[in-house]
Amino acid sequence: PFEHFLASIGTYAGIFVLGFCQQRNIPTEGISLTQRMEQVPAEKDMKLGKIVININLPAEFPEKYRDAITTVAEQCTVKKTTMEPPEFVVTTAVSS
Repeated sequence: PFEHFLASIGTYAGIFVLGFCQQRNIPTEGISLTQRMEQVPAEKDMKLGKIVININLPAEFPEKYRDAITTVAEQCTVKKTTMEPPEFVVTTAVSS
């Protein structure tokens, strides 16, 4: 379902953030991600217009890594795939 696809985007970003912190021995307590979707209301089918992911950091998160953690989250494979979508091929086969 489409909801699982949307959830995978935030989950993947979270995995990248977790890995970033683990590599630098930065505690992850107090870090959270929130995600929201914005639809394009003028469209007939109310298509998805924007996905916003907020990385919420505690005050004690090292300042020198605040921009870097955003950059890391943007490397999410699911996000990158949607930015440059693959070709879809759908075929039908009839079994004999």
